[in-house]
Amino acid sequence: MMALLLLILLTGCDEEALTGIKQLDVNDLPYRMAESVETNDGAVYIDVREDYEYNEAYIDGFENYPLSTLEDTYMELPKDKEIIIICRSGNRSMKAGQYLKEQGYDNITNVKGAMLDWKGETKSNN
Repeated sequence: MMALLLLILLTGCDEEALTGIKQLDVNDLPYRMAESVETNDGAVYIDVREDYEYNEAYIDGFENYPLSTLEDTYMELPKDKEIIIICRSGNRSMKAGQYLKEQGYDNITNVKGAMLDWKGETKSNN
């Protein structure tokens, strides 16, 4: 028990250290997306909400890969590029990130705060 407590204290409860999934605050997302354009780094931005949620309001540049169908579609995603994942609150995006890690993807970033905290513009398909 003491070893676990010591590990938590040493890592500072760092979610990335525990999961291997980087965390990006939603407020930093516009800067990260601009960096992708500027450097042409090929980062892939995916939104794992269901189709109806995505169609109501989505961030331009994010493609919809619903968590419920990710098992059938993940192989479309490149393993050699960073995958940046968003959802409504951050829970589904973490699950998607964990699933992708299990499938051999190493460069995964979860958007903390997600759509609930997004203050920027959105588009709609409705």
